[in-house]
Amino acid sequence: MVLWQLRRVLVVSLAALVVVTLLLAGGPREVQAGSITFGTTSVRSEDPTSIRFSLRVNASAGLESAEFLYSVANPDGNIGGGGRVSVNPGGELDLIFELLTRNAERYIPIGSRLIYHWEVTDGDGVEQRSDDASFIFLDGRFDWQEITENGVTVHYYSSRDHAQRALEATRSAMDDIEALLRTEVTYPIRVVVWRTESEGELAQRPRGAVFQATVITGGARVAPDLLHVYDALRSFTDVVRHEAAHIVTHVAGDGPFAQLPSWLDEGTAVYAQTDPGQGYLSGVNFAVQTDTLFRLRSLNSPANVPERINGFYGQSWSTVDYLIREYGEQSFADLFATIFEGSDVEVALETVYGFDSDGLYNAWRDDQGLAPIEFAPIDNSGFAPTEATVAPLGVPTPLGSAPPSSGGAGSTAAGSNAPSGGSSSGGVEVPSDGAGSSGVIVLVVAGLAALLLGGGAFALMRRSAS
Repeated sequence: MVLWQLRRVLVVSLAALVVVTLLLAGGPREVQAGSITFGTTSVRSEDPTSIRFSLRVNASAGLESAEFLYSVANPDGNIGGGGRVSVNPGGELDLIFELLTRNAERYIPIGSRLIYHWEVTDGDGVEQRSDDASFIFLDGRFDWQEITENGVTVHYYSSRDHAQRALEATRSAMDDIEALLRTEVTYPIRVVVWRTESEGELAQRPRGAVFQATVITGGARVAPDLLHVYDALRSFTDVVRHEAAHIVTHVAGDGPFAQLPSWLDEGTAVYAQTDPGQGYLSGVNFAVQTDTLFRLRSLNSPANVPERINGFYGQSWSTVDYLIREYGEQSFADLFATIFEGSDVEVALETVYGFDSDGLYNAWRDDQGLAPIEFAPIDNSGFAPTEATVAPLGVPTPLGSAPPSSGGAGSTAAGSNAPSGGSSSGGVEVPSDGAGSSGVIVLVVAGLAALLLGGGAFALMRRSAS
């Protein structure tokens, strides 16, 4: 009788332990991970103004959110952004993101290499990240081909002869200016060639209507590693050489703290041409004859008035030609190196040549047979002295805590890397939120309750036995 009662007490105690534990833990819970599968993906661009990305997704628990993230590969640092994508109910759906590439907010040039991925979260909270993918953004109106030699790739759709000439002109000009500036471009270059300017117009950076109507743009360096040639039917060898020279001047002179003035950058690019061209020569010759020249300090930015463009390019070329003829190639290379290291052009000129831009302007005027100009001294008294940055007042931040993030989905971070996105997850992660300590409390309370019940039952058993 005693053994039978003892077994009964043990069974009651164990049952009580299970019941109390479940009650304190909030009842039974079932954690089951959803399933997310990425299917077919596609990229379409019908013209230079937008790119359409799509992805087929299968999610057993449906999708709660989806985001598209991209970056434009750039030797100076990737630039990118992204945005959220609307999702519909259902286990299988197509995600679509339309990236505008040529508007007031952004300009992503044809020929750019984009790297992108998707991030999704399903109805169970499971997060999944697709693998990175990349592609070259080309004008979808044409059937493109390419040739690659000596670190230069040319994309073309019309004549292979035009493409070959563009490749040879790019490589030749880069070799010449690398030797002149004692520098080297270490990354591959891409060149995109359109047959006519009208066919390439939509790929150009948006500009004012007057400028667009009065100025013919033969080509442009649109990224550190990317050139556009907009008219292959004209004689374009010097257009290519000019733009290829900008790739080298950027590497040689555009440092993290100082940039080349336009007269030096453009003057060197014209110097790289096989000939300055009749338009630029006529522009500078007319300005010399009429003494309507630009003060060199005013040529730190490019001319934006159509009727002064020939004079701007012509005078910039003539000034560069003078520096190289009078002082040699090594000093000219030293000028670029000094600017790259952080000096502005005035300090760099003084360091290398012993005169500032006004002194150079007068020396060049003398070379052109013109009398020097008396410039009033520059008064810097009106400029406020530089001060150290003062930290803003605010609530102290605990040591080791992270500041809140800024920016929002879909923003474009110019000059920085695109958001890297979260890591992929194959299941549901239960957040801690003190779950470890609360679990211990549950077990302790359940154990005490079981002991009390067991003790009471044992006392009853002894009373019955007696």
